Amino acid sequence: MERKYWMRKTTLIGIIGVFLLVASSIPVQAENLQQQLNQSKQQANQLNEALNEQKAKVAGVTSQVIALKQSVQALNNSIEREQAKLNDEQQNLKKLEDEQQKLEEQREEHIETLGQVLRNNYEDGVTTYLAVLFEATSLSDFIDRADKIQMIVGAYDKLYDNLIVLNETMNNQKELINQKKDTIQASIQDKTQTQQSVQQVLDKQKTILAQLSTEEKAAMNAALSAQSKVSRIQKLIEQEKLEAAYAAKAPTQSSSGANSGGGVAGTVNVSGGVQQILNYAAQFLGTPYVWGGTTASPGFDCSGYTQSVFRQFGVKLSRTSEQQYLNGVSVSQSDLRPGDLVFFHTYSSGASHVGIYVGKNTMINSSSGGVSYDDMTDSYWSKRYLGARRVIAP
Repeated sequence: MERKYWMRKTTLIGIIGVFLLVASSIPVQAENLQQQLNQSKQQANQLNEALNEQKAKVAGVTSQVIALKQSVQALNNSIEREQAKLNDEQQNLKKLEDEQQKLEEQREEHIETLGQVLRNNYEDGVTTYLAVLFEATSLSDFIDRADKIQMIVGAYDKLYDNLIVLNETMNNQKELINQKKDTIQASIQDKTQTQQSVQQVLDKQKTILAQLSTEEKAAMNAALSAQSKVSRIQKLIEQEKLEAAYAAKAPTQSSSGANSGGGVAGTVNVSGGVQQILNYAAQFLGTPYVWGGTTASPGFDCSGYTQSVFRQFGVKLSRTSEQQYLNGVSVSQSDLRPGDLVFFHTYSSGASHVGIYVGKNTMINSSSGGVSYDDMTDSYWSKRYLGARRVIAP
């Protein structure tokens, strides 16, 4: 079972590794969004299958852990009951030993009393019970002496007989109690050993469960990432179709000249620096994408978003992404700085999408999912990168 578990674990890790490897190679293998979508769906299905298998293993081990916990608890309860019985038997044995000690003391007292009578008679010159009787001075004295002798002898004989019977009874009881103690102790020992064995298995299963839980989280994250990629590509496909459809209907706008659309021709000094622009831009995270939108309500398109953000700080940008690509000054990708405008060709060969660079190959933009941060090294954006413009003075 342990070998099968590790084989499955290796298979799961392999699937996740293949997903990461294939994902990193998509820009080379996939020529368009539809190919990326098909590949991503296949990867998502594989990872979902691996996740379901992992969940089934976790459920199975969890059931075993629960059963083992119940077994340990049941054995603990049984051991406690046996220990209570053992304690009772030990108390019973102690009582018998105390009673026997008392009887021994009584017997010693009676023997001492009888001995004292005999010693007294011997010291007085009477050596036999018969002599004691013959020394009687009258019939009543004789009868009185005979009664006393009989009482002494009878009491001693009775006590002696009682002691013998009680000793035998108590010895038999002690033997039974000791047998019970031995039986109970053997039972406790057996159950303790069983409990220890079950506990060892339980600990092992807990370790496996912890490993499975970690792997389940990894599988879940990989599956979610794959599904997110599928959703992202589907939205990008929809956006390209939507933008292309609207662009076909919209009147052609001239984009000749640096100031086309009335945008800034060079760079502008902004009081407070670029960071306040980026902070303000982040306030719109989650705002819906709306074609032609220039306000937070109902929503922005890509260029409407950048225009609105920069306008807040006195920087005038043209209306469309094609026109904004002529605003400011051109900068190379290797010289990008936070606050630069970054442009991409999506549904057309020109600058059909724009975002705001925030640093470390990341931009904030309004796309199909609304205003969000995007990784520019992602296979979609990296293939479509067109250029950048700087409108904020360094």
